[in-house]
Amino acid sequence: MGSLDVRAQSADNLQAEIATKYESLKAMSASFVQVTTSEFMEAPERFSGTIVFSGSKYRIQTSSQTIVTDGQTLWISNRTEKQVIINDFIEDESSFSLTSLLRQIGSDYTATLLGQKKKDGVDHDLISLIPKDENVQFKSVQIDARSSDSIVTRVEVLDFNDVRMVFDLHDIVLNPVISSDSFSFVPPSGVEVIDLRN
Repeated sequence: MGSLDVRAQSADNLQAEIATKYESLKAMSASFVQVTTSEFMEAPERFSGTIVFSGSKYRIQTSSQTIVTDGQTLWISNRTEKQVIINDFIEDESSFSLTSLLRQIGSDYTATLLGQKKKDGVDHDLISLIPKDENVQFKSVQIDARSSDSIVTRVEVLDFNDVRMVFDLHDIVLNPVISSDSFSFVPPSGVEVIDLRN
């Protein structure tokens, strides 16, 4: 067996391990930094926050926004605009969700092992994911996963408009204790509420 075959087999195994890890997780929380770049943007867009998810439920908090879904209803609270948008939650291919990407990593992409590197003294596998067909949202995805437990600490995606998003995850906690109100949202008083539900 040639070295290319071994690399392909290793990439497939890693991809399967990562997919299995995220499919079996009851929940995860992390802090993140997101950087978005495009040739059409004047400067990179950078923000940070926290994320907690369990299945299709998640809560993302940044300095200006809170996005929450319980898997049925979606709340987007924009503190700058003093506005809350409420809508039906639909997990589809046209909307990007880091949580759904991590859960579906094994099904829509072909993996290639790019190598290994140390990040913060920890060994990571670098994996490139190319879509199997044109119906997915991204041209390419690259992930850094800890070699010890297949937990993803960095995701870089390139969409078909050449917009690149990089997510760096840290302070990752697997199966944390989650409060009962984490995946619900009550608009505070004094904000405009726009309800788009059917």
